[in-house]
Amino acid sequence: MKIYLIEVRRSPLLWFFPVLLIVDLAAVFGRSQWWIGVWPEASAAAQIPALFFAPVAAAAAAWSVGRVYRRGVAELQGAAAQAKWKMELAQFSATLTYCFGAYAVGALAAAAVTFSDGGSGFLWPSYLFLGAGAILACAAVGHFTASLWHAPFVAPVVCGLSCFLVISVVGTPNNLGLFVLSGSPTREVDTGSLAARLALSLSLALLAVFGSSSLRRNSLWKPSSKIRVLGIGLVSAAVLSAAVVVTVGPTQKVRAAPQNPLCTHGEKPRVCVWPEHRKYLAEVDAMAKRLKEIPQKWIKMPGTFYELGLRGQAQGASEPSGPPRTPRDSQMDFEILEGNMWFVSPSLAGSIMQLSIPNRCDAWDPNKVERLSLAAFEVETWLEYRANGSSERNGVNGGPPGVKFSEIQRVSRSDEGAQARWVARRLKVISETPCAR
Repeated sequence: MKIYLIEVRRSPLLWFFPVLLIVDLAAVFGRSQWWIGVWPEASAAAQIPALFFAPVAAAAAAWSVGRVYRRGVAELQGAAAQAKWKMELAQFSATLTYCFGAYAVGALAAAAVTFSDGGSGFLWPSYLFLGAGAILACAAVGHFTASLWHAPFVAPVVCGLSCFLVISVVGTPNNLGLFVLSGSPTREVDTGSLAARLALSLSLALLAVFGSSSLRRNSLWKPSSKIRVLGIGLVSAAVLSAAVVVTVGPTQKVRAAPQNPLCTHGEKPRVCVWPEHRKYLAEVDAMAKRLKEIPQKWIKMPGTFYELGLRGQAQGASEPSGPPRTPRDSQMDFEILEGNMWFVSPSLAGSIMQLSIPNRCDAWDPNKVERLSLAAFEVETWLEYRANGSSERNGVNGGPPGVKFSEIQRVSRSDEGAQARWVARRLKVISETPCAR
């Protein structure tokens, strides 16, 4: 313990710890704050600082190891009566103390702001372990590299930059998955994938503490054959763990639908969301009620609007890549993306269009299909504006050529009679479009 406390006082991170805290809180709260109130999203946000702490840990660990070479006391350390692995462990643990300490502060801050809206539950440990594993692995690489490569000033720079490049290039969610960018309730961290990544981090840490001295020799220290066998075994374990990480699969997997989703009660249409998305329930319910209040007889409302994943395998997520298979009845289920309700409204409007305007043809007259698509898109966009209270279109872009969104918004704010006549003209186009011969 005494050696550890000495290393804590000598660590370069002692003076930079306030900077680590600032970086931590900036990474958690600086990107956006839509995740507040959703436990899995808050957990993923709390994991983001690991992307910055991991390279810092690599550089700090390498700098701490290089201290004995900068001061010219490496030979004295090799002749010390204290077991070498204890000194290595104390030095390594001191670096982790500062990095994990700052990391924990950010996680607690994310939990504190989520309590009021998050309901029952807490931060998901799997996301926090994923970030901690990246920090541990990089610290181990820095410690091990500096132990073998006696370049006390160059090694920290090389280790820090290398760790940053590995994480940002091959460690992305679509590659090795050393971190995630979001924690949608429709997904969870795969236990096997997390275990493989933690095993790699742990094997690298053991190699840094026990293996560096077993693979290094000087005039006062010649490792025994048993110690050298241990070092070779730890190197093999690290290589094997890395191979498993490459082959085990993506970090996140589709989460099983809950047996009891969170739903509104009373008159239809109901709205059902993932329990972790309870803070959005009232807002989506208000959108459904606005659509129900439209006094046009052609509109048929579904009995229930479901959030994506509640009736089958989730779709649309970017981690991992590739289109998942989705049951037919859940293809129009809404998805809440980064708290933006405008991403919900296309699915609500599409569900109404699908139920209210049956498809008459397997294929349409190619000469009329463009006009048909424009009319259907305009009606659906009008429903989206009505669902959102005719507010500005937020974050949703694109559409068929010729669509005038400002005009559709103006129509959605006009009296009900004018809206009905505008919609009727487009419904006529849809009903009169001939099928392909």
